[in-house]
Amino acid sequence: MLKEPEARVRWITREEAGRLLDAARVSRSPYMADLLTLALNTGMRREEMLGLEWRRVDLQAGLIHLEGRHTKSGKRRSVPINKAARAAMLSRARFRAEHCPASPWVFCRQHGGRIEDARKGFLAACAKAGIEDFRFHDLRHTCAAWLVSVGVPLSEVRDLLGHCSVVMTERYAHLAPERVRSAVAMLDEVIEESRFSHARQEVATG
Repeated sequence: MLKEPEARVRWITREEAGRLLDAARVSRSPYMADLLTLALNTGMRREEMLGLEWRRVDLQAGLIHLEGRHTKSGKRRSVPINKAARAAMLSRARFRAEHCPASPWVFCRQHGGRIEDARKGFLAACAKAGIEDFRFHDLRHTCAAWLVSVGVPLSEVRDLLGHCSVVMTERYAHLAPERVRSAVAMLDEVIEESRFSHARQEVATG
């Protein structure tokens, strides 16, 4: 049987992400920087963000509520927002207040209609930032990679991204060498304890 190829995992560094956001801020798409910021800081899918309504945003609690019909897995989940994501949401709120206060959509155009596709603006920002072979979904991979690399447990990353099981999240496990190093370090303790016990036995029988 042929071996199944590993799923694509492409992510960018914080320096590259900074360049991408700078390019998005001067793009012809006024919402792009906010969209990318939210993706990088929450790991939400593009469809989850573009279909997001203000009624499901709780800025006071710092949560975005996704209902089952909005998620790929069909399961509801709540996504916490950090300072960067909150700033992006407030930017969208100001845009709405100025141009289309009655629009239910977080990411909307000046007339209030929902933004259906952000692909063109995203590719333009990537080109301007000099980032190649990078897809919008890779922003989600980037969020996960950043979390794992600073020690966030895979189970918590799974819950944030809404994966059905930790198996999907394990593709990022190689980015946490310290976690593995800590695990094998425990073997040193076992070996030392074994040597100490053996030495005590020799003394006792000597």
